[in-house]
Amino acid sequence: MLNLITFNRWWEEGKVEEMYLKPFKRDLFYSLVKFLNTRQIILLYGIRRVGKTTILYQLIDYLLKNGVNKKNILYFSFDEANVSLDEVLKNYSELVLGKDILKEKKIYLFLDEIQKLKNFQNQLKVYYDLYPNIKFIVSGSASLSIYKGVKESLAGRVYEFVLPLLSFYEYLTFLGEKIEFEDLWDFNQAKEIYLKKEKLLPRFFSYIKNGGFIEIVNEEEDFKIREYSKSILEKIVFGDIAPLFKVKDSFILKTILELIGSNPGFLLDYSRLGEVLGRDQRSVANYIFYLKSAFLLRTLYNYSLSRFVSERKLKKIYLSSTNFVYQINKERFYQPDFFGKVVENLVVSFSSSSFFWKERQNEVDLVLEEKIPVEIKFKEKIDKKDLKGVLRFLQRFSSSKALILTKEELKKEKIFNMSLYFIPVWIYLLGRNDSSLI
Repeated sequence: MLNLITFNRWWEEGKVEEMYLKPFKRDLFYSLVKFLNTRQIILLYGIRRVGKTTILYQLIDYLLKNGVNKKNILYFSFDEANVSLDEVLKNYSELVLGKDILKEKKIYLFLDEIQKLKNFQNQLKVYYDLYPNIKFIVSGSASLSIYKGVKESLAGRVYEFVLPLLSFYEYLTFLGEKIEFEDLWDFNQAKEIYLKKEKLLPRFFSYIKNGGFIEIVNEEEDFKIREYSKSILEKIVFGDIAPLFKVKDSFILKTILELIGSNPGFLLDYSRLGEVLGRDQRSVANYIFYLKSAFLLRTLYNYSLSRFVSERKLKKIYLSSTNFVYQINKERFYQPDFFGKVVENLVVSFSSSSFFWKERQNEVDLVLEEKIPVEIKFKEKIDKKDLKGVLRFLQRFSSSKALILTKEELKKEKIFNMSLYFIPVWIYLLGRNDSSLI
């Protein structure tokens, strides 16, 4: 018999225990609240330790404070017990409600670490169809829609959300400094933020080291920061990926992470990487897929007007958090040449863009919507040769403006009919980066 009471103390107390709640609410919380009364399943996923469980408890707290019957809210984590959904609901129906679930007007069912429930998508589908009074809110520590076929099995039944790591805006808000860069092209606002450089720049350096993990926001001790990221990586590689995908040599996954962390943004060539690892090309592609599914990697495609052509070209690859880069490369993390790559990794990990651009000797770090090239130059002085790739992109694709993300420079330049906006990267990252519906 399942001990559901352990997970659901509000059945007795009428409120969520303080130890499970945090006063700080992520941007995504406010988006999810709007979907609590829709029919569809809410599917929330993201990397381990990003704060998914906290958001679930915050949503439960919200429901309780808005008049929902305390016994009509059930939370269960499949990280704790290997059982079926049928068993969970049977125990809940018999021991808590004392009647058939269908006889209740509305039930809110929170299921955590759903990827550990075998064949979870079909189990959810059955109950979703048979019990229209159940509102499912489920979370998982991997990109479930990719490797479990959620979009096919639960088509029309699910809204998917990704909880990212803390953005720089959220990071500062957490520390009590709410500064938002509302309009990317508003230089008056950028200048106002620039006046706070002496306060913001040191916090930016701390932020890039903890990589957006909320649990180490205030941590300054190097050893603890590195041990935190090491424990996350090992848990994901050996505890999540290896058993899920039946990877026999899981240390190869760790080697791939170390290679990427040592050179963020390198061009991904499966054949050459296979030679380094002593594995065939198909195996390497599978390993990269597993790591991406667990939110450990981010890849960019080489921009083309044809998406099909882009996907056939070489890709650039990064770690999903600069905290992981720090764990792998503490000794040279702040060295000027390497730190430029770290900053590039940070911008890519929080960008909605999926593209860079490379053509012969010309290259651009990111390509945003409306064909806007972005070049990241975290250095004291930017000269004309640093802009070669950007200018070539603007000519090649008939674009009119570009972004140059800098260390400190804030200015606008006009070259022929093309506008170049130089913005410090720490100001650019204050733009709201809300998680959105996929």
